[in-house]
Amino acid sequence: MSSSREGPNPLRPYYIPPSVGLPADPISNTTSAHSYGSKNVPSPANASFGSSARDILSDLDYSDYLSDSSPSVVDVTKRLIDQALWKYTSVLLAQPFEVAKTVLQVHIAHNGARAAAAAEDMRRRPHSYRDEMYNDVPSDDSDPDSPSYFTSSAPLSPHRRQSSQSRGRRHITDRAGYIPPSPDTTSPHKLELRRGDSLIEVISQLWTKEGAWGVWKGANATFIYSLLLKTIESWTRSLLSVLLNVPDPGLLVGSGVGGLDIVDSPYPLASLGVAVAAAGIAGVVLAPLDIIRTKLILTPSTHPPRSFLKNLRSLNMFTLPPSIAAITLLHSTLPTFITTSAPLFLRSRLSVDPVLTPTTYSIATFLSSALELFLRLPLETVLRRGQMSVVSSPSPSTTRQTPPETVVDVGPYRGFVGTMWTIAKEEGGAAQEMVLGTDGAPAVKIGKKGRRKGQGVEGLFRGWRVGMWGLVGVWGAAALGGAGGKGEF
Repeated sequence: MSSSREGPNPLRPYYIPPSVGLPADPISNTTSAHSYGSKNVPSPANASFGSSARDILSDLDYSDYLSDSSPSVVDVTKRLIDQALWKYTSVLLAQPFEVAKTVLQVHIAHNGARAAAAAEDMRRRPHSYRDEMYNDVPSDDSDPDSPSYFTSSAPLSPHRRQSSQSRGRRHITDRAGYIPPSPDTTSPHKLELRRGDSLIEVISQLWTKEGAWGVWKGANATFIYSLLLKTIESWTRSLLSVLLNVPDPGLLVGSGVGGLDIVDSPYPLASLGVAVAAAGIAGVVLAPLDIIRTKLILTPSTHPPRSFLKNLRSLNMFTLPPSIAAITLLHSTLPTFITTSAPLFLRSRLSVDPVLTPTTYSIATFLSSALELFLRLPLETVLRRGQMSVVSSPSPSTTRQTPPETVVDVGPYRGFVGTMWTIAKEEGGAAQEMVLGTDGAPAVKIGKKGRRKGQGVEGLFRGWRVGMWGLVGVWGAAALGGAGGKGEF
């Protein structure tokens, strides 16, 4: 039977043979004598194998998989610039709320939340009822004209004279025993916060005292930190995936809000470990940059140096300080663990699928993101205070170092559990209302909640409202888009 390439087959007259493949070699059908004599001579088919292969590949259609033309250098550069501008714009929009949240997290709440209001009231009425009452009380010293029978007639030494004058000065204290700040000793950059949970009040006072620079402090440092954090985390995740021979969690198509979907991975637990380890390594590497960012936010914008590199050199450390190593690792890894394991738990344990039950899956991912927010805020509060303790502590090269001036009084750092206990049970108290008493004397009206000490559990969740609004915005945009896609605030 003749070959199909030599002509149409009479039994299959309408069959058209495919054009893919090598054509039949007519030389192979010649006599064996010719082929025996030319065994080591390359045939024309072998000589044209490269061109035949190119003809075969040219018949394949890759238009559905590859673009018609590769992107040029100009297109790649333009896309990178657009992404950088979009990221920087996002940082600028969120920076005022980030600054206010950081200020509230490190701010130490004095006993009597209205001490600032009392100080302001004293400045408005310098000659108050208490001043007149103290002036009416006779002093311990007798009349200088009358002779003293029980004291020596020798003149007082300068030290004793200074101590007697200091004892003569009287200070007004509140009911908790704390002295309100004097207007002479208060820095002009200090914020007088009447509420410990108001972001708008912090933004308003920063704008009044420092202008627009005070509201957008540390924007460049935040942009650099977020950009390097994503880059190092992605690079480390890819490296660990190659070393452990598991798929990169970042390349898997996810459908959770702000998380990685590792359900399609053949080794989901290994992919989860890779994602958490990459987040921890990135947080440890960039810990000095995060310390500088926190310092730039909490110091006045008029106090030099404000350059990111100069502050990094003045820090005298390029590694993670041991005092905040545990809280830094926990703050970096726990949110990634929750957002990455949530889709795996929903689809493998609860059978909640984004295709079969999209509404339930979208609500579940939103709740998991809210859980991540409320677990991250206490860790972030402790971390910010630990970072300021590192900035205020003297470096190993110098024995003495002046702490930087901050816009608020920074609370103490006593470890992970100790700082949380101090904020919730010891630091500050419930809100007290200042009312005017009789004859212009200020009085403090304390409610039932004013008798307990500490800020309570709500002191660990400063800024949760703006965080929830951000999650609602991202979730709503994803729900309206119909994709339940990723997002971050």
